[in-house]
Amino acid sequence: MSGKKDTLSILKHNFGRPSVMTWGWPLMWLSLMTFVFFGFRCLLKNAPITFGVTTIVGCSVFLILEAMCILVLPVAALSTGFDDRILGRYTGVGALLLSVISGIPLMMLKVSLYNIASWITLRICERSVFPVFFHNEPETVYGKVLTLLSDSVIPAFGIALFFYGLLWSRFISTDRFRACVIITAAFVLFKMDFTSAAAFTATGIWCFYLRTRVHNIWAPFLCLVSADIAELFLPQSLSKIDIFSVQTYADIGTTYFYSSIPAFFMGMVLLLFFIRVLDSFSISLRHEIHDDEYDDTIPAFDKSINLSLILTIAVFITIWVLIIQGVHL
Repeated sequence: MSGKKDTLSILKHNFGRPSVMTWGWPLMWLSLMTFVFFGFRCLLKNAPITFGVTTIVGCSVFLILEAMCILVLPVAALSTGFDDRILGRYTGVGALLLSVISGIPLMMLKVSLYNIASWITLRICERSVFPVFFHNEPETVYGKVLTLLSDSVIPAFGIALFFYGLLWSRFISTDRFRACVIITAAFVLFKMDFTSAAAFTATGIWCFYLRTRVHNIWAPFLCLVSADIAELFLPQSLSKIDIFSVQTYADIGTTYFYSSIPAFFMGMVLLLFFIRVLDSFSISLRHEIHDDEYDDTIPAFDKSINLSLILTIAVFITIWVLIIQGVHL
């Protein structure tokens, strides 16, 4: 009887709602809900529904539900008492404007890395690994507006709120490097897109930087939306490979490399400019807001590792193995 009580105590301690919210518990919620939606995507592959999951409308419905159920609702349920730290502090329109503009060089990095990764994937694996949620490129204004709303605005808000609000606030000030690694890794795993992994890694790192320098979640939110707008409405500036229309790496024209490689370096140069400006901006505000930016009850990094983290890793490994095997198609 004592052994049963000990087991229940261990499970409650590691998987029950902690008295002090650490980063492990939100990640566990994220992984489990992501697995549920991945399962729905697989089940609805051949379901007799009005809108297929690969149509713009069907994919949009799924993306909106995903953002609300996996990202927004957990924050509402887990953020009691943390609202001021999750949203951050308003530090002026100038910093937010810089965040919007930084979305353009970020788009250059994303598309360049995606094009290069597409070629490498086809060259090594000899087949594309399709993303879990995808649809054909919109051709009408209605389709573009719906795509912008469902693929960018609503998911970007959920991402900013969960990853750079709730999850970011669950680290102490001396754990910024660890926080960047964990938040970026969780962001990439959540996106469930093998070919875009490098692009999302760059996106996650830059959004984390914006969160620490601008001191609120609206900076990464606006940057994500800006990057998607630039990619959606300015396709002629940097062409993106359509992996649904190529079969081998030989089908990818050399023009993609001629545009992607210079765009990558140009995007890096522009982001370095933003880094210099935002560093100076943050230094001028550091003494004013640093003391009350973090929750003093958050434990040290090593004390927050428990079975919930092991479960999170196991769930995401399972999802990504299934994605690579093409189970969701």
